[in-house]
Amino acid sequence: MKNNEEFRYALKSYAKYELFNNPVEVDGKNLKCEELSSKLRMNKSFKKFCYMLSKNIKNVCEIIVLTESTKENCEFLNYWLYDALIKINFLNDEKIISESSIMDKISELWDESNYNKKCDLTEYNTNTTDFMHTKVLYDYSKHILAIELNKNFHPDEQCRNQYCSYMKKVEKVYDIVKPVCDAKDDKLYCDILRTIPENKIPSILIKSYGCTIDEMNEDHIKDDKIFTNPLLASAFEDPDYTSDEQQYGDTFHQPIIGESQNSPEGSPSNSPVKVGLSLTGISFFPLLLIYKVTLITYLHK
Repeated sequence: MKNNEEFRYALKSYAKYELFNNPVEVDGKNLKCEELSSKLRMNKSFKKFCYMLSKNIKNVCEIIVLTESTKENCEFLNYWLYDALIKINFLNDEKIISESSIMDKISELWDESNYNKKCDLTEYNTNTTDFMHTKVLYDYSKHILAIELNKNFHPDEQCRNQYCSYMKKVEKVYDIVKPVCDAKDDKLYCDILRTIPENKIPSILIKSYGCTIDEMNEDHIKDDKIFTNPLLASAFEDPDYTSDEQQYGDTFHQPIIGESQNSPEGSPSNSPVKVGLSLTGISFFPLLLIYKVTLITYLHK
């Protein structure tokens, strides 16, 4: 457990996703989520996620203003969003993501929650498989520094199972996309691939760690081991429908017959709701890593 926490908070994007995953109480006060979910066939599934996403958008918009930070937090949120939609079966793998029926609802919610227009929704004209490859590479590009710093510690303090397994996972994706980008540089993930220096690709860092076969096992880095509240499809199932009815896109194809399409009067307050995601949390750089960097600096003086 300790190693999982250290690993999670040392990797920048994982620390952000941990915060975005925090559950939110569905209390009926988010009028836009109540409106959108009322039009959908399996509204309980969408409503729960809607409340969570709306909270995250508002908090990211707020922290960008208060800290004058870059829009990196907005990038993390967009990657988290699509990853979540895929993991909880809200997207269909056969479709271009931006053309999925749920994206109209997501776009409407985003416009409502993006109260200061500081964080725009990114639309991906790609399929879910290519998106997941892109996200793996994007996260890795943000984690290279942490991986290199971690190697300076004693092996007993390196969380080797987690780091070696993570690098092996990225290497598998890298080996898939590299020849594709070499042949025809027209995929979304090719842009991310170009940002990764040749001397920092996964295979090079795996070799520098001296990872063993036993240390490279994806079971060590499954979401339910790394994150406190992993995004699981079962957590968003609508109890009024069977599991088979909720697979891949069925949730959003059919509005409720006879349901009014007009928006209810009134809208949520423009004041961001601070629920679960602290202002310091969304922009913090892990204290553990700061401590370790300080220690390295001291030791090398």
